[in-house]
Amino acid sequence: ALPAQLSVSTPTSAPQPPSRVDGLSEQDAATLDSLKKVDDYPLYTMRYSGSYDRRASSDGIRQSASASVPAMWACSLFATLGDANNMLYGRNFDWEFSPAVLLFTSPPDGYASVSMVDIAYLGFGGSGATTLTELPLAERQALLNAPLLPFDGMNERGLAVGMAAVPPGDMKPDPNKETIDSLLVIRKILDQTSSVDEAVAILQRYNINMGGGPPLHYLIADRSGRAMLVEFYQGKMVLMPNDRPWHLAANFLRSAVGENAQGQCWRYDTIFSRLTQAEGRLNGQEASSFLADVSQEGTQWSIVYEMSTGDVKVSMGRRYGNVHTFHLNLVK
Repeated sequence: ALPAQLSVSTPTSAPQPPSRVDGLSEQDAATLDSLKKVDDYPLYTMRYSGSYDRRASSDGIRQSASASVPAMWACSLFATLGDANNMLYGRNFDWEFSPAVLLFTSPPDGYASVSMVDIAYLGFGGSGATTLTELPLAERQALLNAPLLPFDGMNERGLAVGMAAVPPGDMKPDPNKETIDSLLVIRKILDQTSSVDEAVAILQRYNINMGGGPPLHYLIADRSGRAMLVEFYQGKMVLMPNDRPWHLAANFLRSAVGENAQGQCWRYDTIFSRLTQAEGRLNGQEASSFLADVSQEGTQWSIVYEMSTGDVKVSMGRRYGNVHTFHLNLVK
């Protein structure tokens, strides 16, 4: 869950003269015109054409999804890695009403990926979120910021990543490192990494700015069967690799509770028990059903990234009888 403002700069394609009366470049127009509504919750899909600005700036757009902060966050994440032909990454995003875009990107200097974006943070909240395809392209321009705000995703190398809110880890910024937004770093991971080790190196390269939202931890998994929970605790980055053919995370700092994490969160306990029984082996339908079992009243989307096949299954607003399936072409 992510209950606060985010600061991002307005992304632009490679400089090119506007060739349209609305002032949009052809690439930006193609991106905005690709917006399709696939669920009336709503869920949209969009394909980003060309490159985008990956820089976060305090001078950029600031849109608040909510003026209030709920008393509880409740996201659930897991990776099942016991079957090399059927590795999965499942995630519930639990928060307030969160209209979403499933975004497909293929940057010229990075890996293609698919990611979920809460477009309330781009100014498209409330009832107006259901009619975006009726707007002129120029009035959809805030969606060009979507690549900078991935909440979870998978790239063409089968690497998957997501985040969840946790208590503060008291990190002090390193003056020798660049500072990056806590969601923008997920974009860096999707665009630039093919393994858990490479993703961890990205996180180690930056100060992660949690000031635009709650502190986060990150669960990362790749097709080698490795997964890593990355946390920030007592001023240090803590790396917790999987020691079984699965990994998981919920909304507490695993590094703060010692060897036994049982009893911290019923969702964590449920996931732990199920994955132990399954020995880290689930199919897509089982993973979706699993997410339904640990969903909350505020579950906004449940998504399963099939890391071995490239399929992506999404259910919005706990409507598990209405699963939308998409596909990202994977490469070795």
